[in-house]
Amino acid sequence: MERRELMDQTEPIFRALERIANAAGPTGARWLIGGSAGLLLRGLELGRPPRDLDLYADEADAAVLHKALLPYAVDEQHESVSPIYRSVLSHYLIEGIQVELVGGFIVSAGGDRYEVEVAEVLSPLQLPMTIGDCLVGIVPLAHELWFNVLREREDRTRLIASQIRKEPKLHMEAARIIASRNSLTAKTKQYVQHLIES
Repeated sequence: MERRELMDQTEPIFRALERIANAAGPTGARWLIGGSAGLLLRGLELGRPPRDLDLYADEADAAVLHKALLPYAVDEQHESVSPIYRSVLSHYLIEGIQVELVGGFIVSAGGDRYEVEVAEVLSPLQLPMTIGDCLVGIVPLAHELWFNVLREREDRTRLIASQIRKEPKLHMEAARIIASRNSLTAKTKQYVQHLIES
């Protein structure tokens, strides 16, 4: 992706993130950027620009963040349950960007169960980024790998695994830590191992 094109896609996201960070900063709540916006901010080539900005937090922190972001809210926090997902969701419109806050996220697919632990697991593994005067964090690439494997997004899985193979020392330990904290089948673990080593 050309630098100019990347800047055009990320500039509105930067503006939204600066507002979020300024509102959330005084609360002390932990949150991270994920999804396609997180991948774009890492410089990965996506087929299309992100449709929204995904933020992840533990459930208690998500409740605190929602109060801080109430001026931008377009709905109330609500529990969302689907065949493979469980979370507490809320949505915001900030600097023209649709923002989704995902709290207490759990993915269950077949015999696999992945509970997203932001403060304890993902935050220490985050990719930090400075936006304006604010320091924000992007979820570790290993999280995106596990998440996309469990939801069977092969296009994303291939893209993420390719990046991990380029910088294995940055990501392999994170993949192992996430696996050790969750209930994942031997088959899924072997598949992920194959992806990042092939």
